[in-house]
Amino acid sequence: MGFCDEVKKRFIRLSRGQRKVAQFVIENPNVVATHIASEVGKIIGVSESTVIRFCYAMDLSGYSELQDRIRKDLLESKHVSAGEQLSIGKKHEYLFSEIMNRDVTSILNTIQCIDAESFEKATIYLHEAGIIYTLGYRQCAPSTCYLTSMLENFGKKVTQIKFNVEDIVNQINRMDTDSVLFVIALDSVLEDILTIVKLAKNKKVKIIAITNSSISPVRDYANISFVAGAQKQVALEANTAANSLVHALVEGMTLHNRNYYKKFLNLNAQLDDSLQFLEKRTLTMK
Repeated sequence: MGFCDEVKKRFIRLSRGQRKVAQFVIENPNVVATHIASEVGKIIGVSESTVIRFCYAMDLSGYSELQDRIRKDLLESKHVSAGEQLSIGKKHEYLFSEIMNRDVTSILNTIQCIDAESFEKATIYLHEAGIIYTLGYRQCAPSTCYLTSMLENFGKKVTQIKFNVEDIVNQINRMDTDSVLFVIALDSVLEDILTIVKLAKNKKVKIIAITNSSISPVRDYANISFVAGAQKQVALEANTAANSLVHALVEGMTLHNRNYYKKFLNLNAQLDDSLQFLEKRTLTMK
């Protein structure tokens, strides 16, 4: 097990300041390996003593041992990556199989990380919500649109928060204790997402989050959080697992009142039939 994996396992037991150090160590190992403790603390925004206490919390003798462990991991990762070939731009006979199997692995990893009690609680939140706000930008936008569409198909009142200040302010002002904020945050750029989540938390909004890391800062504010995807998987690849999890959560929501949600599916089917009939009639008249 690499040192960063050990940090992730102990992350929940660390203090808030030590968690900042832990996240920085995982995301910036090269900086830790080449800078002294005081410099790292200044970059993170914590004291040097907090960096040292993090080392002790990880059962290390001090910062020097931390650097030794990080350097060892970096050296091993270079050996591994040297023998790997990027799939981007690569054409071969079984490319489709390689990519789809990677998606399967991503979904299987997600299943193993799901807590059944948290899953059930999330489905209740969705079922009982007066209005559900969906949030996800950049590479998470496709999964957020999928989530919004799925909820709308079952008659839920849903608002997808747009990426502009005016819409963000308007939607946050409308949130109350009957609201649910469903966040999909698979990106490394989280400043805007974190701001919205913090404001929603202050209004006592119930927050469900899907992230691609067990140490994502979004999880500190979410009532319920899930991890989607495989380790070190980029947001675009983790979307497949996130979509599968969204599908499962929405299906779980419908089990709390099968007849109610089935009614909306039937109405949508009738509307589709009516629109197809109208389209055919219009084409015939032309």
